[in-house]
Formats: sequence, structure tokens, C-alpha cells
Amino acid sequence: MVIDKIENAQRYYSLHPEFKAVFERLAQLTSESEKKKYETDGEKAFFSVSEYENKPVAECRFEAHKKYIDIQFVISGHEHIDVTDAAALEVTEDFAPGGDIAFYADSDKFSVADLGAGDFVILFPGEAHRPLVAPDGKPVKTIKAVAKIAAE
Repeated sequence: MVIDKIENAQRYYSLHPEFKAVFERLAQLTSESEKKKYETDGEKAFFSVSEYENKPVAECRFEAHKKYIDIQFVISGHEHIDVTDAAALEVTEDFAPGGDIAFYADSDKFSVADLGAGDFVILFPGEAHRPLVAPDGKPVKTIKAVAKIAAE
């Protein structure tokens, strides 16, 4: 897991060949950007922008991916994303054939990514994360982009 501000994104370009293009597109987003899926490099790299109110932690679930790296970038609002090692969690819904998401039981052992406007987190395969968590249990209107980059 990496947590940082979008203005520091160039520090991470060397981690993956698609990161530079994805981060450059994310940095151009505003709260006025259209809420939709954006293509960067077909199924190798894409992102979606959505607007929602986040939720109390009891309504959120841990998930993990095996094919894609997530970059979750808060454009406006405030959100917590809890992160832990998927190998330490009990699977409640395993990966469907050809799918890229599994869900896990709750855990009390995790780190919290506290993301405000302009912050992002990079989540690698095997890093379970519980997104959409309302800080202090109080829902906040949030606009967020979630990028998917093929781990290769």
C-alpha cells in the first residue's frame, strides 16, 4: 500500500509502466468531471469516477483483487479505506471464475488510509481493503476515481 498526494504521483511512475499515463489522467479530474468509466489502455488500464455518500464501517466489506492494482483517488470529500493482508482473512465470497474480486470477513487488524481531496492510495493484489468507510461513522459526500491497472 502506498498513500500520498496526487502532486507527488511522479514518485511512483517507475512501479508500473501504466502508472504515468493513469496518474496524469487522474490529476486532471475535478468534481465537475463526468461520472463514468474512462479508458486509458483498454483492459490494461482504466478508471471510473463516481459520486456517493460513504457508509458506516459495519456496512462495508473487505475485498481483494488478483489481476488488478487499484489506485483510489479522492477528488472531493473524505473517506477511510481500511487495509490488511488478504491471506490473514477468512474468505466469505471467493473469486468467481475469470473474476477479479473476493470478499472477506471483518478483522480488527488493519491500517487506515485517511484520504481527503487530492489523496490517493495504491493497493496491490493481495492487499485486502475496505473502501467507502465514513470517517467517524458520519457519511460524507465523496467523489472518487478508482483506477484498475493490470498487475501483469
